[in-house]
Amino acid sequence: MKRTRWLALLAALAVVAAGCGGGEEQARPLSIMASWGGDEQAGFFEVINAFTKETGIPVVYESERDLPTVLPTRVAGGNPPDIAMVPRPGIVGGFVADGVLTPLTDLVDEGILTSNYAPAILDLGTFDGEIYGLLAKANSKSTFWYKPASFQELGVEPPETWDELVAIVDDYVAAGKTPLSVGGLDGWTLTDWFENIYVRVAGPEMYQKLFVTHEVSWTDPTVVEAMELFQEIVTPTDVKLAGGAAGTLSTGFIDGFDVVLRGEAEMYYEGGFMSSFAAQNFPELVGGEDYSFFPFPEIKPEFGKPVVGGGDVAVVFNPTDQAAAFIEFLSGTAANEEWATADKGAVISPNSAVSLDVYADPLKRLEAEQVVAAEIFVFDGSDLAPSAVGGDAMFTGLQTFIESPDDITGVLEFIEGAAAGAY
Repeated sequence: MKRTRWLALLAALAVVAAGCGGGEEQARPLSIMASWGGDEQAGFFEVINAFTKETGIPVVYESERDLPTVLPTRVAGGNPPDIAMVPRPGIVGGFVADGVLTPLTDLVDEGILTSNYAPAILDLGTFDGEIYGLLAKANSKSTFWYKPASFQELGVEPPETWDELVAIVDDYVAAGKTPLSVGGLDGWTLTDWFENIYVRVAGPEMYQKLFVTHEVSWTDPTVVEAMELFQEIVTPTDVKLAGGAAGTLSTGFIDGFDVVLRGEAEMYYEGGFMSSFAAQNFPELVGGEDYSFFPFPEIKPEFGKPVVGGGDVAVVFNPTDQAAAFIEFLSGTAANEEWATADKGAVISPNSAVSLDVYADPLKRLEAEQVVAAEIFVFDGSDLAPSAVGGDAMFTGLQTFIESPDDITGVLEFIEGAAAGAY
């Protein structure tokens, strides 16, 4: 068993330490690189400290905000960290192709991974049939925010399907209320809308082919179908969107939710992280009671309710015993519960062995349940695509769509023009 190997290492180190006068000899430090600073770093340090306390292995942490740029340079220079927390699966795939990563199953028993993580989670770090990366923390971008009291007044329940969502939008319009707020000033909120619609229309394989490999064109009928559904829910913009098109495009993502919490609109779509901003800006409101979320509704039954999300994938460059010990620790319940309950920087754990009871916040508990139970989990598509597409072209194109929702063809041809030169 792999666990026996690194436990033997720790025992040997203890013997050496005893022979050198009571602990002067230390285990070789384990180096870990991630992009986290501030509260995120503080939360991860609680995991690191627990690991060192259990194993005696010291950890050297490197915070690198521009990790997607710096890490490949370090690898090319022959000086990678032992472990890195990579924010994009595509980067992991590149490292796998270069032959610089160690399969995690060379370090820990595969059963540890398969018993604690759903197939949809493990698939994110699986390449050529081998598990090279482990989703260490996650978030859902398939959370649709609403006010339970408003739904009760309207006489509706959280929708299960897109058609039911559209019906609620229409019911609000009929009641003289503004159904939606959208923070379109930040173009990525619009890409999140599209991604959730598209994966429900075309499924995860087509999603990958659109964003990752560009085997699917932006003018493909599936993309047009997704945009027509998007069009259905936002038009006419001056009736369905708070502030109309102009107001939408001048409203940031935090302010977009504030509009709903102030009572100026009824629903807001964005990720589970919005609960933190709501708590900061409206401390008098109770999360889970005054505002909550339902999963982004199903469009086609065969795809159900996929989770579009993000997170960081742990990968191993140097297959030392210390690295093996950390991956095994990170895969277990204790580390994940430590991180999920951190005083600062608490995260949603994709580890299915973590009890939902550890989440004191009911909204975090609801988000964790959604992530762990996901049969389909895909990464944020705009982050998977080249930046010229996922950032510049999609941002501009979808903001133009809000201004001119009838010009779907023009919008998609614009994005395809950028994609044609970016892959």
